[in-house]
Amino acid sequence: MIELISNYTEPILAFVTGGGLLSFVTLKFTRKQAEAEAMKAVQDVYQETIKDLREDKDRLGDELKTLRDEVADIYKQLRELRQYKCIVIDCKMRKTE
Repeated sequence: MIELISNYTEPILAFVTGGGLLSFVTLKFTRKQAEAEAMKAVQDVYQETIKDLREDKDRLGDELKTLRDEVADIYKQLRELRQYKCIVIDCKMRKTE
């Protein structure tokens, strides 16, 4: 029995003094830290996506405003052209000013 204890005492002491026991204690902390870093990376990707979507929304809003202005101009021109219903110069339907 004494031989058995003396045989296992040396590896146990080497394990404890070598930091093996400490690795079990820090394993949980290391895992939590890795999870936190992974979540931060995912959050960074989401923030970049949100930023890109906002930029696209602003750009599309500007394009929509430009298109609405162009449509308004086209309707204005159309109203003016509707006054001239006939291309014959002497026609009574043609506006004269």
